[in-house]
Amino acid sequence: MDSDKEFGNEKIIEVCSNCFSPRITPYMGYETGKRVICQDCKNISVVTIEFPGMEALVSFLKDKRENDNSN
Repeated sequence: MDSDKEFGNEKIIEVCSNCFSPRITPYMGYETGKRVICQDCKNISVVTIEFPGMEALVSFLKDKRENDNSN
């Protein structure tokens, strides 16, 4: 569910707050307020995380994987 918002020249990428997947869609067509459901982990949430472009998301996920593996 890529937002139409932009950060500089890059499009803001909204991701699931649980698994960081960009594959989120409106839940119940927003009839219950702004809720989204993740197509990967099936988490329903009102909270999403925004990244200023795909490169920022990929960089975050790489850092997260390295930190998870070092612990």
